[in-house]
Amino acid sequence: MSERDPLPPHRIRVRYCETDRMGVAHHGAYIAWFEEARTEWMRALGHSYRALEDAGTKLPVVDLQVSYRRSVTYDDELLVTTRLLEQRRVAIKLGYEIRRAVDGELVATGSTTLACLDATGRLRALPFQL
Repeated sequence: MSERDPLPPHRIRVRYCETDRMGVAHHGAYIAWFEEARTEWMRALGHSYRALEDAGTKLPVVDLQVSYRRSVTYDDELLVTTRLLEQRRVAIKLGYEIRRAVDGELVATGSTTLACLDATGRLRALPFQL
């Protein structure tokens, strides 16, 4: 996969528990949405987190960036696109776009960098190519 050939976006609906008293999604919810979309993106590419962890590979987030552009509210349906931005020997960097499904408006962008560790916590080469 490349930035020009992403998988279909992952659909998420803003839950009531992810909002504040005004019904606006809390900033921390976006991080969970990135994680959910990333997990499903990896699974679609044949690399489930469960299988990787069972084989002794860990992929902790070592860097996170989020830019909030528009608010979303309770019950909004969102489309989260995940793209591979960079793959190095021991890390991957993924980019995200969150759009409101009803009108396609861009509401947030971000990225995460994940390091590849073995079961003891030492850096190791990624066991896959994306």
